[in-house]
Amino acid sequence: MSETVNTKPQTYEFQADEATGRLSEAENVSAPDQLSSVEKSDGYEELELPSELKECEENWQSFKTLANQLQLPAETVQRLLDWQAQTLTEGRKISEEVRGQILDKWTAQTKEMLGPCYQKHLTSALSAAQRFGGEELRELLDVTGLGSHPVIIKTFYEISKSISEDRSIGGAARSTTDKTFAEALYGKAD
Repeated sequence: MSETVNTKPQTYEFQADEATGRLSEAENVSAPDQLSSVEKSDGYEELELPSELKECEENWQSFKTLANQLQLPAETVQRLLDWQAQTLTEGRKISEEVRGQILDKWTAQTKEMLGPCYQKHLTSALSAAQRFGGEELRELLDVTGLGSHPVIIKTFYEISKSISEDRSIGGAARSTTDKTFAEALYGKAD
């Protein structure tokens, strides 16, 4: 005995009750019927996507579909879009302010850690970062703000100190009377 399975996807539409404003399930509608209701022109073509939301354009069609399913007037949809744009702008402004405060705090901690030779030590640290990480690391530190973090500065400052200790600076030239290790051990070969 074989059973027939309906492979057609089922979707549900919701309608707002005009008296209460509550959503209620309308009828069980198949996907093609739903598409025909989305294709209807409800004035959404004239809606203006605010510039703050241009990066969210891929969600724009699904938002219009939802607005259409909820039977929202175009004016209401435009007000929602404007509200979302304003909220996004305010959120970005707050994020930038918080980031600035964090960077200021890190800079103050780094200055305190490095003391009166702050600029000199900072230059050494940044040189080490440039030498070992290249321009890509330097750009990453600048973009993320981690170039101001005390732990990062301290790490690269310690690296710069360790590589400068490996070099002999201004050492006297070797005297002709100085013997090499092999000469001291085996004598001078004639």
